[in-house]
Amino acid sequence: MLFNRPMFVLQRRINQPLEAVELVLCDPVATRSTSTVPLGDGLDLALDRSFGVTFPPFGVDNASWCAPARVSTRRGRTVEQFDIEINAWDGRSTELLVRPRAKHPHRWSGRRMRRYFEVAHATADALTCHIGAQAAASQRTPSLV
Repeated sequence: MLFNRPMFVLQRRINQPLEAVELVLCDPVATRSTSTVPLGDGLDLALDRSFGVTFPPFGVDNASWCAPARVSTRRGRTVEQFDIEINAWDGRSTELLVRPRAKHPHRWSGRRMRRYFEVAHATADALTCHIGAQAAASQRTPSLV
């Protein structure tokens, strides 16, 4: 079976508008590089650096947010390294992409590939829930009674 680089990218939709997600990404407390997100099975996700804006050649309208991240065991051994990217999906939702930080993932063994996809799916799911919940909390306003 032939593999190419796009096959290793996982995509999730955050059901919050990009503006709300950007408020979370700009908040230094919410997404600082020292905070971790537990993934289960003794694994934690940590950002190596805070999210930064990446400008594509097509202009500011298509700007995306990127950050390098790593998943490690509780003892500190790095299991996987990822690049996390956040873009606009449509007017009401946001796209989250998880990519491996590896030059030739198509050369991985079957065992290594299974481990990557298990950890990558856990990472994508946890980040989607984490960022979505924080964006929803930032959008809440007191109701008028």
